[in-house]
Amino acid sequence: MREPIATDILASANAKYKNRDYLGALTEYTEAIGIDPSNALAICCRGVAYYKLGDDQDAMRDYTRAISIDPKLAIAYYRRGFLHYLAQDYSSAIADYNKAIALQPDFALAYSNRGYAYRDMYGEQEALIDWRFAAKLFKEQGNITKYKSTMRSIEQIYDDASCGSGML
Repeated sequence: MREPIATDILASANAKYKNRDYLGALTEYTEAIGIDPSNALAICCRGVAYYKLGDDQDAMRDYTRAISIDPKLAIAYYRRGFLHYLAQDYSSAIADYNKAIALQPDFALAYSNRGYAYRDMYGEQEALIDWRFAAKLFKEQGNITKYKSTMRSIEQIYDDASCGSGML
């Protein structure tokens, strides 16, 4: 019987993750990383498993490690940005979302989440540009659920502005 290789283990870990067996996925991501410590995507995926298990500190460590191994891994910047956002470190979140977008200009979720960071840091009007662009990308990419959700956020701003200004 042959030894399992990292790709086999990663496939199994991904399946466990999809089935919400986050602890099993974490164990297998760690095993795959033990075989191939330079696999930035596996490290990033393990970070997601840590996050799902409530361990933001280890998730952040893994995202940062993945970035140090592969500085062009946009998803790692996005995920680290999300943790910065949750910690209300909006400047760092925006910086990570900016990097993810620079690496992957069609990364709709990065635009959407950067919009939330802009909203919380500067106000709703600052979020609109990113949310509009994210909505356009979601629609182009066929993600109608995210498109509709983003459009509701945009419409809410306009509805609130109309009510607040007496324009109905």
